[in-house]
Amino acid sequence: MTQVCTRFPVLFFAFTLILGVVEAFGAEESCSSGIRMNNESRWKEISRGLEFRDFLFRFKDGSSSRMASVRLDPDQFHIRLLWQVNKSIFASRAKQVAEKTKAVVVVNAGYFDENGRPLGYFRSGDTVYNSRLLFRGRRRALHLGAVFYVRKKSGKVGIATREAFDSKGVQEAFQAGPYLVRGGKPDPGLDAYREFRRPDRRTILALGKDRRLLFLVSEEIGRGISWCELQNFLTLPESEGGLDAAEAMNLDGGSSSQLYVKGNSPSRQMKGRNVPALIVVIPRQVKSGS
Repeated sequence: MTQVCTRFPVLFFAFTLILGVVEAFGAEESCSSGIRMNNESRWKEISRGLEFRDFLFRFKDGSSSRMASVRLDPDQFHIRLLWQVNKSIFASRAKQVAEKTKAVVVVNAGYFDENGRPLGYFRSGDTVYNSRLLFRGRRRALHLGAVFYVRKKSGKVGIATREAFDSKGVQEAFQAGPYLVRGGKPDPGLDAYREFRRPDRRTILALGKDRRLLFLVSEEIGRGISWCELQNFLTLPESEGGLDAAEAMNLDGGSSSQLYVKGNSPSRQMKGRNVPALIVVIPRQVKSGS
């Protein structure tokens, strides 16, 4: 899904989405009835304002899936985007980027073509790598239906639909999707796509109802998890093992999924291939340009 035809990336997305259309049937019930969460793990604070947790999902067919999750208070961190391309060869992986930027969290971001060009809007500081919001105003192409942004000065973070997103006053932003949770409820319309029920390795960005920022990344091996299953888990109350998310969006997944976390305890790493688009989380007491 990440590397696509360089001459016609938008047409490629439209074609794959059309191929993925299937007839909807009892999606929510089929996803929720066959999944059990392991409630034994708990959030562990690994540094000020930063928590880590492992989630284990067991499914009715006997398979399982694991996701690592990071939860943080965005008021205590600089949330930055990084587009790293060096002579058409993708540069460093998450761990090396963390070491160079003094970040405590690095996670992969949005989609790109095989030449390292962003598919959809992408802004990092004063540099806009792609100013075009793809598929704006269309009912389909939900893979690019959401935009994550960080505001200038305040550093406030948010998720908006591509139709509602306004780049004015924004410091960082990128387009990805689909939008999984909006207003604390599963975002409708995804059951028309094959990926709605297809397990795969995922990277998720979410905002809790307390406005804390969350990242979830699938482990390198295993069954993976579907959008449908994620929607149920993300909106489930924390008392029942879920995340009780207010907003959530899907990022690039598959072999692109990766996460590096560094705290007071040993660092954690979910490995993936080199990608150009990364989210970098740096403690506010550390200057982001150092």
